[in-house]
Amino acid sequence: MSKSIKLVSFNIEYCASINRGYWQYLTRLWRYILPHETEAIYDIADIINENNIDIATFMEMDGGSYRTRHNNYMSLLSYMTDLKENVFYPVRHMWWGLTNQGNGIATRFDVLNAENIRLETNRIFGENRYLSVSKLNVNERIVYVLTTQLALGHKSRVKELQHVANIINSINEPILFTGDLNTQNEKELEILKNTRLKRIETTDTFPSWKPKRRIDYIFHSPEFEVVESYVLDSLKSSDHLPLVAEFKLINEFKIQISRKKVVKRRIIKKRKSKKSKRKNNK
Repeated sequence: MSKSIKLVSFNIEYCASINRGYWQYLTRLWRYILPHETEAIYDIADIINENNIDIATFMEMDGGSYRTRHNNYMSLLSYMTDLKENVFYPVRHMWWGLTNQGNGIATRFDVLNAENIRLETNRIFGENRYLSVSKLNVNERIVYVLTTQLALGHKSRVKELQHVANIINSINEPILFTGDLNTQNEKELEILKNTRLKRIETTDTFPSWKPKRRIDYIFHSPEFEVVESYVLDSLKSSDHLPLVAEFKLINEFKIQISRKKVVKRRIIKKRKSKKSKRKNNK
């Protein structure tokens, strides 16, 4: 049996720790810009270690800025866990290095390539959205891990999702797609049904103190079998709850064997039909 792969996807909200109520958006708004304590990053590291996570993807990560006292949270997480490979994908910088927002991945597997693709959108002003693409070597198999956080506006999201779907359809290898898609509208998500990805069904993830909306997702290609999946409601270090999924990557050799059997059956059938024709001619 092949070893399973465990993944966590989490919008960490820059470790601002808004996790008790909407009123904290006012009382802790300063944490979005000014330096603050980083207890949340240690809690996230503990969860990664306790759950034996192999791949961790993040949205609203900070790669080192004034508000984090210039600590790169991706590097901190790698230092405190076994996920020694990490990539920070910058999305937005504020003036004078106040913030350094982006997506991120930390993993125990080798990262062979990393690409940050700016998504097409209808928005003129505001934050750019990116699809962060990590190419991993997972037990001698190429696996692509895609991560994003989509826009708050409906029209922008529709265009971004179309771009994401096009990128997914251009990849032939196994894919894990994670992200805060900022929507639970099935009509918006319909475009992803035009890809080969399947969605993991989970409970609501936002807001963390009283979840009412499912806006965080994990999708996977058919090469993966889902062992288990769940919302990790024990970790409330953000206004989102993290998603965890455990997969088994279907053995490629088995797939090839099954294909060969199909081919052999077809050959046998053709041979039988030729023999029957010869008998009839006689």
